[in-house]
Amino acid sequence: MQTILRWALRCLATTTLVISLPASAYLQFTYTSQPLPLTSYLVDGWPYELDEPLPPLAFNLSFTAPEQDLSLHPLTHFVGENFTFNLISPDADAIIYYPIDIKPSSYGHVSLNQEGEVAGWNLMLQMTELITPETDMLFYELNDHQIRVTSSSEAGDQLTLRFHPTLWRGYWLQLAQLEITHADTSSGHWTVEKFSVPEPHLAGLLLTGLLVLLWSRQRGLRRIGQG
Repeated sequence: MQTILRWALRCLATTTLVISLPASAYLQFTYTSQPLPLTSYLVDGWPYELDEPLPPLAFNLSFTAPEQDLSLHPLTHFVGENFTFNLISPDADAIIYYPIDIKPSSYGHVSLNQEGEVAGWNLMLQMTELITPETDMLFYELNDHQIRVTSSSEAGDQLTLRFHPTLWRGYWLQLAQLEITHADTSSGHWTVEKFSVPEPHLAGLLLTGLLVLLWSRQRGLRRIGQG
């Protein structure tokens, strides 16, 4: 009877391990723009001529989405919780020196062909400074950092940075708002990578199966030792 029970437990553990192996498949979409030349520099909404033009800026963004049946769902909507954005520039850390938070008003989609390649896209992203425990709320309100990105397969890319510089005069002054836009009609390139993430309940089944197998083995070794 004990032998039958041990084999039943081992079969249960093995079955649990087998059914816990499948994982959810996801796609990671990454877009990298071409270098975008400066197209507009506004001070309080008025054009301003710079003595020297600012260098071009490029950007990189990525998001993840569940893998889909392309015959049924050719459009993939980006997910804000898994979204990342970075500037590609030697001065990137000086331009965006604060953590980024994507606004709920952002939206977009990417269409894929039957081979899983990007066939078209339309994104409109609005971002601001992320409030963290280390955020200085005085500078947060004075600077009022805003980032807007539009990218489409039809019209190309546009990146706009809007903020207020500050100046110390015995106290902090909020200076005129600057709005800097880089844009180009040329499009960048996408990469799409597939990866798997175990489901939480499946991970629990996997752990249960391992524990049952370990318990069964240790019990068998103790019986051998006692014998």
